[in-house]
Amino acid sequence: MITSGIDEAGRGPVIGPMVMACCCFDENGIEKLKELNVKDSKQITPKRREFLEEKIKEIALKYIIKKISPVEIDETRKKISLNDIEAKEISEMLSELDKTTEIMPSVIYIDSPENIQENFTKKILKFMPSLPSSQKAIGKNKFNIISEHFADSKYIEVSAASILAKVERDREIENLKKIYGDFGSGYPADTKTVAFLKNNESQIPREIIRKSWNVRFKEENNKENNKDKKEKKEDKQAKLVF
Repeated sequence: MITSGIDEAGRGPVIGPMVMACCCFDENGIEKLKELNVKDSKQITPKRREFLEEKIKEIALKYIIKKISPVEIDETRKKISLNDIEAKEISEMLSELDKTTEIMPSVIYIDSPENIQENFTKKILKFMPSLPSSQKAIGKNKFNIISEHFADSKYIEVSAASILAKVERDREIENLKKIYGDFGSGYPADTKTVAFLKNNESQIPREIIRKSWNVRFKEENNKENNKDKKEKKEDKQAKLVF
């Protein structure tokens, strides 16, 4: 049986892309992941993640990495929520798997940003217009989606995907720091990041920051905020304030 895991890194930062990763394994590959003691990326050191990234790519039957830029996130969030953006990217990954692999994974484990599994699964299927919402299949390939909170710590396939996404996101951030200097983690709660944004407003390229974020995360009572309140991690509409 072939299974797959999908996870993201960089959902919340104000600087840099959100990175999503999907990787597929057969039963032999899963055993190799267990031998390597693969865990959620948040539970291991950066050095260990980099070591495991290489091993995971060698073991995986197929892996896909997608980078969603700050500009794309900002523009797309004018129309749909961040959860929808994730669902859309996942649907594109599944479509790519269907087109490029002979055997689609039987089960696809996803680290969900939403509490109710069925809701996020429906969002993923919504972005496959040719697919009936009740049918979990692409083309001739049928599969089962399991989207859960903390899937990255429950399913080793998702742990592996979390490592690929995190290492790639960290690589992108390090490249930006070589150009713009040390801006911290890139997260709005990081005082170094906030200071960097305030002190370099005129020099920061539009391409590297999410204008729709608010470094102070002030709550606003508008329609988009009310919509996002219904979704985990999207209960605060953001605007970048200097």
